[in-house]
Amino acid sequence: MSTMVCQACETEVPDAPFCGRCGAARDGGRGPLRIRAYAAAPHEHTLVPSIASSLFPQLPRRSRTPFRVGLILLFVALAVFAVLRWQAPLMTVGALGLPILFLMYLRESEIDDDQPRSTLVVAAVMGVALGIAWAFVTDMLVVDAYAYSLSLSDVQDDAQTLDDVLFVLSFPISFAVLMLIPTAVIRLVRPGIRESLDGFVIGALGAIGFTAAATLTQLAPQFQTGVMAAGWSLDTFLIEAAIQIITVPLTSAALGGLVGVTLWFRRRIAMATSVLVTLALYALMGVLDLYGFPLWLQLVAYLLITALSLVALRIGIQAALMGEELDLEDPTERLECPYCDTVVAEMAFCPNCGVAARAASRSSRAKRRIARDDAAHFRRTPFSRLLLVLSVGAVVTAAGGIVAAVVATPEIPAYKCPPDCGGPPIAEPIESYPRYVSQDGAFSVQYPGPGTAYEATLNPDGVSLNFTGGDTGTMEFFGMPADGKTPKEIVEYLISQKFPDATTDYEIPNAMVGYEPGYGVVVDVYPNDARSAFARMRLLVMASVKYDYALVAAAFGPYHEFTREFGPGHPSGANLQLAMDMGKYVNSFRWRDPDS
Repeated sequence: MSTMVCQACETEVPDAPFCGRCGAARDGGRGPLRIRAYAAAPHEHTLVPSIASSLFPQLPRRSRTPFRVGLILLFVALAVFAVLRWQAPLMTVGALGLPILFLMYLRESEIDDDQPRSTLVVAAVMGVALGIAWAFVTDMLVVDAYAYSLSLSDVQDDAQTLDDVLFVLSFPISFAVLMLIPTAVIRLVRPGIRESLDGFVIGALGAIGFTAAATLTQLAPQFQTGVMAAGWSLDTFLIEAAIQIITVPLTSAALGGLVGVTLWFRRRIAMATSVLVTLALYALMGVLDLYGFPLWLQLVAYLLITALSLVALRIGIQAALMGEELDLEDPTERLECPYCDTVVAEMAFCPNCGVAARAASRSSRAKRRIARDDAAHFRRTPFSRLLLVLSVGAVVTAAGGIVAAVVATPEIPAYKCPPDCGGPPIAEPIESYPRYVSQDGAFSVQYPGPGTAYEATLNPDGVSLNFTGGDTGTMEFFGMPADGKTPKEIVEYLISQKFPDATTDYEIPNAMVGYEPGYGVVVDVYPNDARSAFARMRLLVMASVKYDYALVAAAFGPYHEFTREFGPGHPSGANLQLAMDMGKYVNSFRWRDPDS
């Protein structure tokens, strides 16, 4: 075999397009990281966010195409469910589709023969347990995170604003930190053989399990609303599905794998950088949640975050594979390259195509060694096997979601009056609680005082009430100049400023504020972020105008369908716990006569 001296590492290696020792190109012009030739797929640029070669780096080249097709079919199935508004199968297939595909990757790449299976199980179980715990804790706080004030007051406390920002950012940051715990724990307690891509498998598996469990736990209440999602516009539902079911799981898998690679690579700078990149990208998700950008802009931003996550993962894998040494017991061994299918000397890199030897599992490398003149026979994934497993998994999970929705959806109650007449729809105003008077003296309103389930915040233009019992939520009673606007125009303007993507459920007939005829509406809000996927929130807003001054009452909280067991006892479309307590405060509004 003819040889050459590599210009990069100055070592005598076989004369070929790539150095078998350091992976540099023959001319040495690609730099130490060889950015233009990804170590797990040399025909791809490292900075191109290819999903298949990023999330499935240890697959042989011929097996990667079936996985690409599997990803495409999975995305197509989710798009079909979204177009049909079949939320139940969308949620289950979306949450479990990527885990199923990743488990197939472990089998087809023979990684499960390299790693102790108990280690893989521990990583997955820890991720699932932490995901469930995170979802339960954040579900109790999610309403507070969305308690955006409808008031137009520009007077804000800077310290309180900072607290609000930190509170909202804590959701994605805590998501990222808990997602990485399984990887860190296994790195500490299970040393074993440590190739960098072993760390990738542990990190990605823990992150995928965490995200799937958190998503299903948060979405569980949505099964009670039926198999199909009512009240969603098609474009909103498609964008929500793309954000929650595609971008968030892919981002989690990529960043979890990135941290795993760097922990196993054992370079302190790389470890710190990967963790900081992960926290920064999740903090960016929090910024998107905080400022409530339009849905299409949210989608673009989440797609960009996913692309950046995949690129960061590829850079981490590239640095690890280009920097790791391959320990060879017998340097005269020859093997069949899993990427170009040629028989070459077993070195750190294939001299013919430049793929890293460690971009394949140890079991696969052992099976591809050539002991005789015949070719080695190692696992290649046929389309039929992958499509069969993925199809069966998708059908089973979709059927499970449909069954869960059918079982969880409550029956429509049949009311008969009498005896199911309930109480009057308008509550009497109360006078036993404190009365708030606005700073300009234009109006006053009663509000629940100390000892109740409300925490009151008195602002210059109104009262904000945080409901700490039951379903939680917030109520607001405030005033603002009408400037010639009608109550309907005022309500629509306030909703458009804070919840531009809200969908109207119904207009409140004969709405009154302070016994003054006005306008009221009930709308549904579906927060579009990583922590509250497809959560259905309800907003009730009423306003009346007198003396060209508008008084506004608003209630915001989780959707909770009224039934015989929950609600006022008579048919109602409010489906918001705070609505049962709102009337008596709304009726206590009083205007000040400007002529008095």
